[in-house]
Amino acid sequence: MQITFRRAIGYALLAGGVAVLGLPSGPTPVALMLGLLFLILLLRPFSPRQGAWLGFFFGLSHFSLGFSWLLTSLHQYGGIPWLGSVLILVGFAALMALYPALFGALLNPLSPRPWLLPLAAPALWVVTEWLRAHLFSGFAWNLVGYGWERWSTFVQIADVGGVFLLSWLMVLPAAVGAACWLERATGRSVWLRSAAGLILLLGALHGYGEWRLTTLQNKPQAEQPPSIRVAIVQGNIPQQLKWATDQQKNTVERYLQLSRTLALPVDLVVWPETAMAFFFRSNPDYLDQISQLSRELAAPILTGTPTIDRDSEEEPWRYYNSMVLLDESGSLDQRYDKHHLVPFGEFIPLRAWLPAHISKFTAGTEDFSSGPGPVPLPWHKGEIGPLICYEAIFPDEVRQLANTGVRWLINITNDGWFGDSAKPQHLAMVRLRAVENRLPMIRSANTGISAVFDASGQELGRIPPDQAGTVTVTVPPGSGESLYRQWGDLWIGGWLSLLLLSGWLGRRIPATGGRPTAAPHP
Repeated sequence: MQITFRRAIGYALLAGGVAVLGLPSGPTPVALMLGLLFLILLLRPFSPRQGAWLGFFFGLSHFSLGFSWLLTSLHQYGGIPWLGSVLILVGFAALMALYPALFGALLNPLSPRPWLLPLAAPALWVVTEWLRAHLFSGFAWNLVGYGWERWSTFVQIADVGGVFLLSWLMVLPAAVGAACWLERATGRSVWLRSAAGLILLLGALHGYGEWRLTTLQNKPQAEQPPSIRVAIVQGNIPQQLKWATDQQKNTVERYLQLSRTLALPVDLVVWPETAMAFFFRSNPDYLDQISQLSRELAAPILTGTPTIDRDSEEEPWRYYNSMVLLDESGSLDQRYDKHHLVPFGEFIPLRAWLPAHISKFTAGTEDFSSGPGPVPLPWHKGEIGPLICYEAIFPDEVRQLANTGVRWLINITNDGWFGDSAKPQHLAMVRLRAVENRLPMIRSANTGISAVFDASGQELGRIPPDQAGTVTVTVPPGSGESLYRQWGDLWIGGWLSLLLLSGWLGRRIPATGGRPTAAPHP
């Protein structure tokens, strides 16, 4: 039954909404596959131009719902009225929907035969996600590969091809299902062969995951560096109080008190992003108190804090979102400055060309400056891989950091100014970075979710959201060795090759599915 284009738009909106249910904050990853399957089937009867619109409306629905946590940032903390907040959210979702629109425009030309869909659709989707992660500063939030996050064995293949390989694996069953449905008239053998092939592939990947988990857990201790004991502290300071100057004393006292309850010994104590929401240079008494705490615990305190610098008295001050490793000396020299800043949250893009009254959604009137990165943070027990807030969502940047020889990845963040659905989504991305690079991931979040993962992505400890607390865990070392860490974005060449192959086969092989046509004799 042929459906009208107008009705197809409605179905595309519905499919995008269904796919949201497969994200880490949703009930089941199967919903992602079903939403993508429906989109692929919707595209088949329509032209590339119409396909672009269907992909756009799929993305508009998918991203409006998947990024709905932005409403909390815009309305509650940004002070923007509800209507304006909704319009900004939908506008941002429309911008991100250009990538599914590209998928919708190119899928049919690259897979003119239904049996080519498993070859073209997963590769094309991954290419559009890769573009979304890199173009215009990038926004790699909610890639469909994160739908596998709850399947511990399947996520292990991230050490081969990263989250983009998991995205390919998420789209593949949808493409196979669409091809089987479209080819159903050719006989039951099509269904059987396709289903058998998919089951064999999933079985092989499950087996790989089991093997990797076993080998990582049973690696001889003699071949590994020593473990460290790490304590993470979650202060759960409400966002509306976090930057209030009259709350600074209470905030410092809360972190000091929580940290003094830790079971000793510990090697490192980690506080969240901007846990100390003030400049230490202007508050030396607080710095002295933290130095005293470090002396009591016999361990350094790694904390987030804003910092300020300038090269000379003639130049303006530069502000940074920083991570500082504080010990009993009280020195501020061990410092990392965030390099991948949040547009409109930490700085205003194209500031010189925009009206002066446009301000950030977050506290403070001054834009943050970008620090050098990705770079390690030195520590006498081994170099730390610092990641502040959403720096952890960019696979290639974390891979570059891992290639500097760091022994641990540490993500400090403040998800308190997002809605609740952002917390499990952000945590899922952080977990995948550990698997991709085979390095432990230590995460401290102001309002949660704070957690520690080993190099296989297994959770070692957690502090639930929206409560103050601490957790101390022994963190085993990671090998830091993975194919993804070595190859990185070379995988994009493989996806593009699959697209070229699909397009070539579609032109070479006739619609009846016969053998390639022979060139005519002269």
